[in-house]
Amino acid sequence: MEQLGIEPNLLLAQIVNFLIIFFVLSKLLYKPILGMLEKRKKEIAAGLELTEKLRAEEEKMNARKEKLLEEARKEARNIVEGGKKEAEAEAHDIIEAAHTAAQGIIAKGKDDVVELRAGMEKDVRKAAVDIAQAMTKQLLSQVLSTADQHKLIQKHVKELEKVNS
Repeated sequence: MEQLGIEPNLLLAQIVNFLIIFFVLSKLLYKPILGMLEKRKKEIAAGLELTEKLRAEEEKMNARKEKLLEEARKEARNIVEGGKKEAEAEAHDIIEAAHTAAQGIIAKGKDDVVELRAGMEKDVRKAAVDIAQAMTKQLLSQVLSTADQHKLIQKHVKELEKVNS
């Protein structure tokens, strides 16, 4: 080997030096660096897993939020429709009550008119009897005696009262 320019003592020393450096580097640098890299790899994986969980949770929350919003919209529509129905029913009740009140007022008015008419007819008959009586007295006083006049007046008044009643 000396012919090639390699000294065996020097080669052996270099091999021993290489092994010592390899051993020292593997114990002091290589394993801690590999440990740090492995730890970092685990942290990144955990971070990615956490990110994935959070994204899935966010999707669930968004779906839940949309579901709650839709339910709230449906409930709001139901409340509005219920309010409309109640308002329509209330309006119908009010209109019906107004019609009933108007019918009552019309019926009372008709009854009042009938009573007023009956009273007026009675007053007119009484006035006609009084006028007829006065006319008869004047006519009879000129033609008949007072006794005959009273008998005749009494007879006609009775007839008129029978007709009026």
